[in-house]
Amino acid sequence: MDGDIIAFDDTTQAGVIETPKGQRFTFGLPEWRGRGLPGPGIAVRFDVREARAVQVMNRPEPQQRARPRASVPAAGASTTPTAAPRYAHPAVVAVGVAILGLFFDRLAPAFALVAGLSALLGLWQIRRAPRRYKGRGLCWGALTLAIVVAALSLLVEAPTAAPGRPVSFDQSQTHVVPGASPG
Repeated sequence: MDGDIIAFDDTTQAGVIETPKGQRFTFGLPEWRGRGLPGPGIAVRFDVREARAVQVMNRPEPQQRARPRASVPAAGASTTPTAAPRYAHPAVVAVGVAILGLFFDRLAPAFALVAGLSALLGLWQIRRAPRRYKGRGLCWGALTLAIVVAALSLLVEAPTAAPGRPVSFDQSQTHVVPGASPG
């Protein structure tokens, strides 16, 4: 039979089941075969012996219908969910190398070249798979930064010395020792 537990007392470990027809049967905790502990409101299935409920267990729930999907993928399309687009790795590398080029004066043009190539590679990668990669603005920013770093490094002149003399940053100053003539 099927029914619902309408009451269960924890101290006496006894409960009452009511069927849809209004019949009531008592049961004790030793007759409970369900999941967890019995309580009011639980739908149960049981057998009747001598006006008592025995072999009381949770009523099996009917199988639920599958929910329809919002959109059905085209034939041959991947059924795995797509991940959110991530930044293209060459774009991130381009920004890092371009910033690093600011700290190396003599190697700045080489760093700018590597940053520019990485930015172009990132743009190519994003164009090939726009649903998978993002970072177009990052690539263009890295490319711009690489050009600025290269231009600045070429505009700033390193101090040059006359042939045969070492470079000295204090060439305009003359050190004169007292009692000696300058020269």
